This record gives sequence, structure tokens and C-alpha cells, in this order.
Amino acid sequence: MATAGKINGHDLLVYVTTTAIGHSTSCSVTLNSGTVATTSKGSFKWQDILPGCRDWTVETSGMITLDTTIGIEELWGYINGKTKLTLKFATSDAADRFFTGYAYLTSVSAEAPDESPSTFTATFQGTAKLKFAKT
Repeated sequence: MATAGKINGHDLLVYVTTTAIGHSTSCSVTLNSGTVATTSKGSFKWQDILPGCRDWTVETSGMITLDTTIGIEELWGYINGKTKLTLKFATSDAADRFFTGYAYLTSVSAEAPDESPSTFTATFQGTAKLKFAKT
């Protein structure tokens, strides 16, 4: 049965195809709409715009481990290989709707502060349309 009501952030994950990125602590999806300037002298010095191209990004961060299916090593491989990925921003409930689309990993970083968990951050840039789908 699909999730009803408000969704706890704990339940949302970023998936590469059907496998969640391991040990995630946060994730986000952002949809942007660009603009095209259409200002003319008749605009009386006020900017006029039209909607332009849209783009989207997915960000995730988590703890570095070396024994997950998709962890820091795989993320490094995606960015080095310029791999086009199928991403999902979803809960683990197959009955739930989710965001999905193709993306490239554009940034990955690792941080290892003294006496604290080592962490990673990854940013994916969507290519083509972000869809809201159901399996």
C-alpha cells in the first residue's frame, strides 16, 4: 500500500537504477526554470521575461563506508567514467510515486574530520525531463 500522509525525510533515498546510495544521511531534488529576457523600451525600465529551459539536480550526502553496493568508490567511478545514470528520488515502498530521470554525476567530495565520521557529498545534474512516476 502506498505511503499516506506526510513523509519522514528518513524514508527518502537516492537510487541509481534500483539500488540506494549507501549510508545516506540527507538528499534533495531541485527543479529550476530558467528565464529569457524580453525587455524592450516599452517595458518602461521593468524587466519582462518568458519561461526558459528547465533543469534539475539531485544532491545526496552520507557516511563513507567501503562495503556498500553504491558507495564512495562507485561514485568516483561514475564521475570518472562520465556514466549516464538512471536516478530515482523515492521511498523504499514500491507502491509510492517517485521522481526519476537520467543524470550525470557532476561533483563528488569526501571529508574526513578528526574523530568524526567521514562523509561524502554527491551532486547529479539531470539531462532531459525529470518525471514523476510510479512503477
